[in-house]
Amino acid sequence: MKNLQRKSVQLTALLFLITSSFIIAQDNPLSGFENLIGKTWKAEGTWGDGSKFKQEIDFSYSLEGKTVITESKGFINKEQTEFGHRNHGIRKYDAESDTIQFWEFDVFGGVTKGKVVFKGKNILYQYAYGDSQVTDAWEYVDDTTYNFKVGSYVDGVWQQIYLETQFKAKEAFDFHFDHESLVVTKLIETGDFYRDILQLKEIPHPDKAQGFRWFQVRGNSQLHLIKKDVIVFKKDKSIHLCLSTQNLEGIIEHLMSNNIDFYNWPGEKGSVTDRSDGVKQIYLQDPDGYWVEINTAKH
Repeated sequence: MKNLQRKSVQLTALLFLITSSFIIAQDNPLSGFENLIGKTWKAEGTWGDGSKFKQEIDFSYSLEGKTVITESKGFINKEQTEFGHRNHGIRKYDAESDTIQFWEFDVFGGVTKGKVVFKGKNILYQYAYGDSQVTDAWEYVDDTTYNFKVGSYVDGVWQQIYLETQFKAKEAFDFHFDHESLVVTKLIETGDFYRDILQLKEIPHPDKAQGFRWFQVRGNSQLHLIKKDVIVFKKDKSIHLCLSTQNLEGIIEHLMSNNIDFYNWPGEKGSVTDRSDGVKQIYLQDPDGYWVEINTAKH
């Protein structure tokens, strides 16, 4: 009997999860734009009448995901010689009509209004242009590419195409933090400080060069110490390496047991700074005088 009750509870929980997932999906009518969000999309082409088409569009959520906002650059004069901010767009779900509506406000004072239809990963904009019904179609190719068509689209068939090109996501540099280098005069003492006091893992220099000590901070991020005879300069606290931990109390005990002084931001010895966002901070110096911040920021 208990087994049957347990299975009944598990089945109820499973049904709840399935139902909840279904409801969440239903409650997100703008999810078809998700792949476009946070990217800049660029396209160039030629209209059927020979005029040029050039556009850059940025998509973002607004009002806690209740609307999608677009900012578009394009030609802003009839001669097509000036390129600038051309359109401001809004996409919003209308519960009364159960449709996604859109508005495009252009630099010339015009407004285009219509509806958006999702067909799988494809996005169709349908609107009136004069006496004609026009469709702009974003046909999904991959996460960075859409085929783009503008024309007369009736019952799933293109009757006439006025423009055909591709929108591609503008590639960002996608930087990752790799390393920070410090020039030191006390390579052994300072290196031992980062290895023994801050307990960073020492890693070999790829060329086994003399005068270097490398340390792994986390993942692929590293700290490089380079021994050089340099002109002495003031080691200001504003110039510092920062490490975060959720065990600041343990760090403080470890520093005190090793007779390492630490300070808050104003410079009070043995004190901790409480930042307004709840993060706690301490500062200490390595044997070369460089400042190190240790805080409780979460990553």
